[in-house]
Amino acid sequence: MFKHVITISIIMLFTNINTAYASVRGESKVDILPSKILSEQRELIVHLPNNYQQNTALNYPVLYLLDGQRNFNHAAGTLDLLNQSHMAQEMIIVAIKNTHRTRDFTPTYNESYNEWGISGGADNFLDFIEQELIPYVNKSYRTNRFKILSGHSLGGLLAVYALQSRPQLFQAHFAFSPSLWWHDQVIFKDAENFLANTTELNNYLYINMGNEGGDMLSTFERYSKLLKTYTLKGFSYNAELIEQESHNTTALVGQSLAYQYLYSSLQCPKAVIAQGIPAIEQFFKMQSEKYGYQIKPSYRAINHAGYSALNNKDIAKAINIFETNVKNYPYKADAYDSLADGLKADKQLNKALTMRDLTIKKSINENVENNAFKTRRVNLLSKIKQKNVKNDGVVFRDKATSHVGQ
Repeated sequence: MFKHVITISIIMLFTNINTAYASVRGESKVDILPSKILSEQRELIVHLPNNYQQNTALNYPVLYLLDGQRNFNHAAGTLDLLNQSHMAQEMIIVAIKNTHRTRDFTPTYNESYNEWGISGGADNFLDFIEQELIPYVNKSYRTNRFKILSGHSLGGLLAVYALQSRPQLFQAHFAFSPSLWWHDQVIFKDAENFLANTTELNNYLYINMGNEGGDMLSTFERYSKLLKTYTLKGFSYNAELIEQESHNTTALVGQSLAYQYLYSSLQCPKAVIAQGIPAIEQFFKMQSEKYGYQIKPSYRAINHAGYSALNNKDIAKAINIFETNVKNYPYKADAYDSLADGLKADKQLNKALTMRDLTIKKSINENVENNAFKTRRVNLLSKIKQKNVKNDGVVFRDKATSHVGQ
């Protein structure tokens, strides 16, 4: 019996270890919102970004995720991975769990699909999102005015329908394998009219399709053709046929691609970055006017400007730019790492080492991978030792950051 107790204890220990380290960074919580419009309570799963508590001055975009229980884990995990590689915008995720899926996601009543549940409640559901959910989220969390609607299958149909029927409600729409065939392709009655009579649309659409074939494929191709036909100022989209994916995996693959494409579409172009800080600030001023709220120059744009100056041998300018990012993003390990690069280029090696130490310390607080940071610290320390030996024969002894976790 004693052996069994030891075995169970060991299993529990490793279970707890896996639980502690396998979770997505940031904070997740379950919330409940009573809805007068839907005459029911709606359960939400909310995920706050990794740096939400550290940077209390920053407001975030919000991704409203349909089929919330099914899609939450992969959507949050994928976003976190991309955030760590600076390939997607940090955002709040609000996943909406289903009660009457067919009712909420379909724009018209179709008697033929009554076995799925009563249909045709899309407008009522969008009223709920617009009049109850969004105001509640804005009041409860630090949000900006950039909102994304993400859906798969019938949820993808709703995402496309929302774009056409309420183009100002969301600033981006993700539609994975959308069921555009619904009710004799009723979505197309308004689609062409909407695209033909809209001259400006500050919005982004990602739409994809897998190997479904049949009406799923033909309606996707029909909608993609419409998108190619009309050019709308301020509107961008990506339409992808991913034939190696099935209906059940297009959301998994598409969510990652949509995050990345959206992020790229909002970034400051390299040509603008090359012109320096004033040009970057002007770009984001125009972005603010476009989307109707203040958008500050991004960390990434400023950081790239710093490295542009560094590559042009304007080291003092580069250091100044990196110091600005450290001031604006004091919690971000990468900001200190970049400043260390500038100081190293300026041959201020001991100051650079201090920044390398701070980088590692900040990386632990930020909960980001820091192996590369540690390697750069080791390389810098070796260079300092070599310099000291060359100068006076005294071997440099490392007394710095003995407190830093390894």
